[in-house]
Amino acid sequence: MFGSVRRGKENRKASRRKVSAGGFIRPDGGFAVLPCTVIDLSDTGVQISAGAAKSVPSIFTFMTSRNAVGRRARVKWRRGLQIGAEFV
Repeated sequence: MFGSVRRGKENRKASRRKVSAGGFIRPDGGFAVLPCTVIDLSDTGVQISAGAAKSVPSIFTFMTSRNAVGRRARVKWRRGLQIGAEFV
């Protein structure tokens, strides 16, 4: 008999929305931007995919467009090309 699959308790402070849209990362204090793909977004954080994920700094500004003011974010985890970050 197969064992049951246990799902972890959802500990998020805000519900997330699947987005699958383009976005941009600006290193903290920098002017250049890196393109990224937004996987999901919530009021408290974002999950992104970036080709240059290893070069994304621990603190950055996440923007939905090049001209957007953006929100400062801190990397919480990295898995391959994906990054999970919380807004600070």
